Amino acid sequence: MRKYYLDNLRWLIILILFPYHVLLIYSSIGSYYFHVANSVIANAFILTFAPWFMQLLFTVAGIATYYSLKKRDANQYLKERVSKLLLPTVAGVILVIPVSVYFGYLYMGYTGNFLNFFVNHFTNWIPNLESGIIIGPLWFLLYLFIISLAALPFIMKYKNGKWKIPLEKVTVPKLLLLIIPLAIGSFFLDLYPEKSILQFFLLFVFGYFLLSDDSVQQRLEDKRWPLFISFVAITIIYLLLSVPNIDSTGSAASTSAFTFYTILGAFIMKLFENTILWLGVLGVMGMGKHYLEFKNSKTLYLSAVSFPIYIFHIVWINLFAYYIINWIPNLMALQVILIMGLSFVFTIATIEVVRRIKGVRFLFGIKG
Repeated sequence: MRKYYLDNLRWLIILILFPYHVLLIYSSIGSYYFHVANSVIANAFILTFAPWFMQLLFTVAGIATYYSLKKRDANQYLKERVSKLLLPTVAGVILVIPVSVYFGYLYMGYTGNFLNFFVNHFTNWIPNLESGIIIGPLWFLLYLFIISLAALPFIMKYKNGKWKIPLEKVTVPKLLLLIIPLAIGSFFLDLYPEKSILQFFLLFVFGYFLLSDDSVQQRLEDKRWPLFISFVAITIIYLLLSVPNIDSTGSAASTSAFTFYTILGAFIMKLFENTILWLGVLGVMGMGKHYLEFKNSKTLYLSAVSFPIYIFHIVWINLFAYYIINWIPNLMALQVILIMGLSFVFTIATIEVVRRIKGVRFLFGIKG
């Protein structure tokens, strides 16, 4: 039986990328294509979602792999991963990301034409790869492809073996103990800046081996309110401690409680961040199972185009941001509304155009 709440969670998380990436323009957190302001509202929004929302996608992907491998063998699964993840990543890196980066360069004063920029973008691919510019938000698809391949041998060995995890003994308190390996894993293998592929791998396998079980999902639904309220409470504490200490460069001020110089201190910080992460994943899953288990024409459509939305949204956000910020300066609220609304409409329009071009749609994993 298909779990529609998982599909709904996926497209809802991907839609959050519209306000998330728009508000990054007005935030000092991290690095973005261009920077306009250091808004407290923008910073608070980014910090509310950054610790957990992309992580939830990897967990959902692990659960989806469990259901996928019930209908497919390993070779069919790999072919699907190539067509749905690897090929769109390559196509996006060549055809989509350079356009989005170009508008960021224009905002910063670049005066050359797009062709010159495109050549320079790939000529200097090593520093652009190290900084993350050459991949942009497509890091998610690339990470998911690598993790899918890395996890598959373990999954197949487990499926064909005799020993099985006693899932009837997997309680919510025991699930919360997984915060510790997540915290340890987050220190290692940042293939993309500040994003540990080991941590995302753990989230994927936790999804496959534990959270895919119906009884475990039921326990999350039963404990949804304690989990979600705990998640909200610790997030508020995190915001109260972090937001006032973010300076114009996007880092915490030297007086911040989050400045640690020892290994123990760094681990405590990671433990705190991963507590938010895991409570967010479990709490949102529990709420989703209870309130999002439904389907209609709109949810089915958004579910079908969620990954193409992910691929194309960044181009339209940066394009409209570049023009709208210059057209109506000093009107942040109106800018944000216009950029989000227009970028969403044009992203959907792009998908509808691409899906009608047989020679192009397969590049982006879009069905006709």
